[in-house]
Amino acid sequence: MILFESILDGIADIRTHMGRTMLQLIGVVLGVASIVATFALAAAGREQSQRFYKESGGIAKIFVWNKQSGKVTDSARAAASKGLTFGDAMAIQKQAKEIDLVSPVISEQAILRYGDREKSREISGVVPAFSPMNDFKVERGRFITDSDIQGATRVVVFGTDRAAELFGSDDPIGKTVSINGTGYVVVGVMEHKFFTFNSGRNALRWMNRQIFVPVTTLMTRRGESLKTGRVAFMHARMKDTKRAKEAVEEIEKILKREHGVADYEVISRVERLKQNEEQGKMYDVTFMVCGIISLFVGGIVVMNIQMASFNERIREVGIRKAIGASGLHVFGQFMAEAVLVSGLGGIIGIFLGRAFTSGISMLTNQPAIITPEVILKALIFAAGTGIIFGVYPALKASRLNPIEALRVD
Repeated sequence: MILFESILDGIADIRTHMGRTMLQLIGVVLGVASIVATFALAAAGREQSQRFYKESGGIAKIFVWNKQSGKVTDSARAAASKGLTFGDAMAIQKQAKEIDLVSPVISEQAILRYGDREKSREISGVVPAFSPMNDFKVERGRFITDSDIQGATRVVVFGTDRAAELFGSDDPIGKTVSINGTGYVVVGVMEHKFFTFNSGRNALRWMNRQIFVPVTTLMTRRGESLKTGRVAFMHARMKDTKRAKEAVEEIEKILKREHGVADYEVISRVERLKQNEEQGKMYDVTFMVCGIISLFVGGIVVMNIQMASFNERIREVGIRKAIGASGLHVFGQFMAEAVLVSGLGGIIGIFLGRAFTSGISMLTNQPAIITPEVILKALIFAAGTGIIFGVYPALKASRLNPIEALRVD
């Protein structure tokens, strides 16, 4: 009952002194708007990254690249290392307990001919694991199979852009295309992949431009064996993203044993996501500090005006205490005023923050998302400002001696 009465008294005083209330609101509104914009842009960035990773294989993917060691004192074994091989991929698949899929990739430039059309394009030798590894599904026909790998068959699968480029409106399935003078049968066309960070360029266009053949077919044409055939890079998929560090270390241990030197680089998407978040925190903290400074200034204004309000109403407060009002009741009234003003500033700040967010989003071509969590955090910050900076005036009013107050003219 005391709390309800305090809130009613606080609302009545706010309505009576609208000019003073508006001054209290300004700092809180600007601070909350800055915080809303910060959280909204950060949330959008995280969601965009998650969506991009999901569209291209998820965060369980690990990248393995060739890298020169650059050491003058390399051992003979290290000097003889020619980089990643198909044998490395088989060793990881067989020995790594934290890994469930491995996808080595060979790339080379080739001349493609179909009818009177001739193009020089990059082709990729892959294994069946490439499709689930990258969440890249076949739209028509089929993908590379285990029997294609075992038989080193001359079959090819096109991305949508490459299929349209070479075959136009014709259905490619079953057609024979010449690759470096050798006929390959088209057995599949992949789905069209699309993702944009800024409502413009397709970040997954590279997937639509792929041309796939069995990895063993390319290796056979090169005269390389399965064990020593070189690969451009490989992907691995961890079983549990919570054990990303262990999965990376396991791959590094196997490759170090195979190569004798760290002429490779292993990085997980979990680690990359953490790095991106760390880099983004600098901007988040900058905006957050600006918002907190605005809230701090707004809180000081709230406290000063609450103190001015108390000085104007010393006699009123003294009379109320003299006729029976408790210190808790007076404390509640002043705290209610501070929290209500800050809460109102928070609500207005949310709407202003939406405007800030839309403006920043348009200028940077980056999306922004205002989630219920963002709104809740903004209101908590606003209410917290009222509570923190409203305590001192409320305590001073609640401890006022009625006799001394009644002596004030």
